[in-house]
Amino acid sequence: MSEDVIAASRPVTTANSGSRTLTLSAWSWVGYEATRIPYLVLLKIYIFAPYVSKIMIGDPVLGQTLFARYGFVAGLVGAVTVPFLGASLDRMGPRKPWITTCILISLPLLVSLWWAKPDRSGLSVHAVLVIVMALNLLFVYSEILHNAMLGPAVGMSRVGRYSGVSLGVANLVSVAIMTFLLWGFALPGQLHWFGIPDVPLFGFSQASHEMERSIGPLIAALGCVGLSMLLRFTIDAPASGEPFLRAIRLGSRDVFALIAGLRKQPNLLKFLIARTFYADGFHTLIIFEGIYASGVMGWHGFKLLSFAVVKIAFAALGGLLAASLNARLGTRRAIIVQISVTVVLLVMVLGTTPDRMIFFWPHDPAAQPLWSGPVFRTVPEIAFMLLSGSMTAFAVASIASGRAMIIQIVPPMRVGSYFGLFGLTASTTVWIAPMLVGILTARFQSQAVGLVPIAVLLTLGAIGMIFVKGGDRLEE
Repeated sequence: MSEDVIAASRPVTTANSGSRTLTLSAWSWVGYEATRIPYLVLLKIYIFAPYVSKIMIGDPVLGQTLFARYGFVAGLVGAVTVPFLGASLDRMGPRKPWITTCILISLPLLVSLWWAKPDRSGLSVHAVLVIVMALNLLFVYSEILHNAMLGPAVGMSRVGRYSGVSLGVANLVSVAIMTFLLWGFALPGQLHWFGIPDVPLFGFSQASHEMERSIGPLIAALGCVGLSMLLRFTIDAPASGEPFLRAIRLGSRDVFALIAGLRKQPNLLKFLIARTFYADGFHTLIIFEGIYASGVMGWHGFKLLSFAVVKIAFAALGGLLAASLNARLGTRRAIIVQISVTVVLLVMVLGTTPDRMIFFWPHDPAAQPLWSGPVFRTVPEIAFMLLSGSMTAFAVASIASGRAMIIQIVPPMRVGSYFGLFGLTASTTVWIAPMLVGILTARFQSQAVGLVPIAVLLTLGAIGMIFVKGGDRLEE
């Protein structure tokens, strides 16, 4: 890419590795991540979206279909607009004002989800889906902007560490929130154990699904806390003085120049291709892992929620694992190791069922349970839980390391453009793995065989990373 097309890089204010500012800036950036990730965990994956699908819509198959359709629209809008947003803000500099805009727009939308009543006397199903689609789009925008702040916020020598630490802390926060929700709202009246309330806290009604409906307002409150930390302490890119309309015009030109210039940057192109493969694999793994556990192990309700809590706890460990491996191996080698281990664990998970462990060790389902608890009572269940949780840890570690890798190998003042470009490629190829999963599952009538394409895509991504340069171990 020629320098007469892209403006010359301006010096970026970064955290000083030896000052107190680093601690405040880095941890406030991490703090914002910790209030952002619960949106994914609580609203999009484990609590609110399943509630809409199973209760409001009443048909899980139709619910999944509708979420997919609306999600496709949001993904398409994001794929078209995110690269231009990133490039335009590269021209202007600061990301905080635009993150603030995304959060302020999302607040009333999140609060409105309280009226997503099971009898549809509040919001209609389609109104809820439109709101969630808008929230997903705003989440993607703020995610790109937040990721682009990583270098200035923590210092370039520390991006590998703090990219992992932030996901670890965020998932620990999500574990704490989900555990509290289970204890205070889902389990009262369902499980009579010492310490569990007899009735839900605050007079919440389980019949009216007020716990699920409270997720939106809860995330809105978390968003305000995270935004206040980000605005107060996190170091941002300096302002360029570029007028808004001119920045948009030049940023749009930058996007096309960026794409055209990839052929002259073979290393970035190799990374882009490798990342496209493994990112598609990880995205699909996240979508189907709960469905797979439910279908193969027969887990539903409380058992599946317990499994979700365990998975999120392992995800928190994955973020911390990324921080350690990035520091010890360098981000590129760390990504290769993380993906490789994920593939091995995925294969072991596919070989574990209620009557067999890792393909080779049979188990009698009628055997005496290991304990009298409500979940994880047999050896295969415990093996499945530990293997799947470990797989999640390494998958999250790879995602954290991949984010750090982008920061380390792209020009500092074009990081927004590249995050947008990588988001574009991910959005345009994200349908491939689900399509292959659907074809193989239908063809062989096996959930395990259906997930084999995920292992193939992850393997191709790991092989591709071998040929990428950069992301070496950095000394502080």
